[in-house]
Amino acid sequence: MSGTDSLTPHLKTILDNLGTALLIISIDRKIIYVNQEALKLTGYEKNELVGEKVPEVIFALFDEKQCSPELLFFKKRCEYDVLLKRKDGKTIFAHMIASLVEIDGISYIILNFIDLTEKKELEKKLYEASITDYLTGLYNRRFMMETLYREKEFADRYKIPFTILILDIDFFKLINDLYGHDTGDRVLVEVARVLKTRLRAPDLSCRWGGEEFLVLLRNTVLDQAKFVGEKLRTEIEKLTVPPVESVTVSIGGSQYYPVESLEETIRRADLALLKAKAKGKNCVIFFEE
Repeated sequence: MSGTDSLTPHLKTILDNLGTALLIISIDRKIIYVNQEALKLTGYEKNELVGEKVPEVIFALFDEKQCSPELLFFKKRCEYDVLLKRKDGKTIFAHMIASLVEIDGISYIILNFIDLTEKKELEKKLYEASITDYLTGLYNRRFMMETLYREKEFADRYKIPFTILILDIDFFKLINDLYGHDTGDRVLVEVARVLKTRLRAPDLSCRWGGEEFLVLLRNTVLDQAKFVGEKLRTEIEKLTVPPVESVTVSIGGSQYYPVESLEETIRRADLALLKAKAKGKNCVIFFEE
């Protein structure tokens, strides 16, 4: 088969009407045939693809280990996900099946692929929903716990410190009782906004439960964490959420030490928070104090 000369009109019609995209590639990776679905997905004209090398034209991201020439020659078939680039610069996720066939003593590669972009975007949305608190947009407790366990392993291995802060909104039950749960929700959202905008990029915050929030300060020791805690406290104190007259938080903090369990670190931060509440609220206390 020289180019697509051996493809009969009937066969070309069948290939052009496949519901999946299809490319026929020569052994030196040049495109010799492209069907209508492939043109539709990539946005190219046929003359812009035929004769070009596949990796240079449509692969935006491809790990050749998934389907190296050696692997394809050995297995005759590879199946993998790949990121393709369209003519307009956009990218699409695709599931691709590469098959090695031989016709009249000449080897060809058949690339058959389908667009997975919508599926991937849905999976991303579902994953984000599973790790996010729906009201505040912060991470939820489950995701934070998973992250803290990974952070503990990292700290144990590389001796890099981290500190946690637990914030509790003062008089939150009174806010709900006096002004209603809608106002209480707005207070939660505003406190979350401070956490989103005032923390460093590597740090994480979550809604720990009810009116409590937990902050993970990476590569941070006590003295640094005290500064961050006080900064957050003063920023939250500036919030205006009418008709609430003032919004304040009590903060308890604790640095993780490799000799202890993660639960112990959280317990010490909780004890520090209780001390901050007992001291009169609207303050930052660390267990070590």
